[in-house]
Amino acid sequence: MILVIDVGNTRLKWAWLTSTGLSDQQAILHRGAKPGMWRAALFESGQKPTRVLCSNVAGLKMAKTLSRLAKKTFRVEVEIITAAAEFQGLTNGYLNPNLLGSDRWLALIGAWTKARSALCVVDVGTAVKVDSVDAAGRHLGGLIVPGIHMMREALMSKTSDIAEAAEHSTPSMAGVLANNTLGAVSRGAVFALAGLADRTAEVIEQNTGLQPKLFITGGDACMITGTMRTKSEIVPDLVLQGLAVIAAQPR
Repeated sequence: MILVIDVGNTRLKWAWLTSTGLSDQQAILHRGAKPGMWRAALFESGQKPTRVLCSNVAGLKMAKTLSRLAKKTFRVEVEIITAAAEFQGLTNGYLNPNLLGSDRWLALIGAWTKARSALCVVDVGTAVKVDSVDAAGRHLGGLIVPGIHMMREALMSKTSDIAEAAEHSTPSMAGVLANNTLGAVSRGAVFALAGLADRTAEVIEQNTGLQPKLFITGGDACMITGTMRTKSEIVPDLVLQGLAVIAAQPR
């Protein structure tokens, strides 16, 4: 049994890989949460993995903590996965392949394994990451923008009139557009990211001649798909699926 872990900026997600496949994703907040909560959830389940593979974008301190706890609890070394120049026909498009975020690389591996065609991954989390691949498996590059909550927080903390009006708004999501400032800020962030996903898919099709398969992942994935024009597939555990693909390879 193999434990695969995806440590994002805000949440920690994990699943168990067995002979029957990957279990359902589990998740817990780690940012701003008491460490004991996520440590108990992950390391006190009673299950004992033979390997632990991890994608970590939460910094060196988190990596050291996971490594220490895995050694103490499971007696195994954590395998921190980073981006590579190539994997099973998928080619990293970054000028320095090592600088592509591990979560972005693993999401691409998960998507490429599923589609083997032109594709686009939109990871809607604390930050929103967009990455695309052509039909030959060449990574075309990506985009990074603030996520829904970060956009809202920026407007609330960096403005006076908007923040004050939002504070006194009557909460309502009626209508196509918003009829109050709080709703305008919330809906504006959703529309911005839905438009980003739609426009990226259009640009890929214009440049490759193929309509890409669009995968939406991340904790806020469901918040934008209802506003998008482009047909997409929500895959909540795409990073974990990428880790499972790597874990299945001969060592």
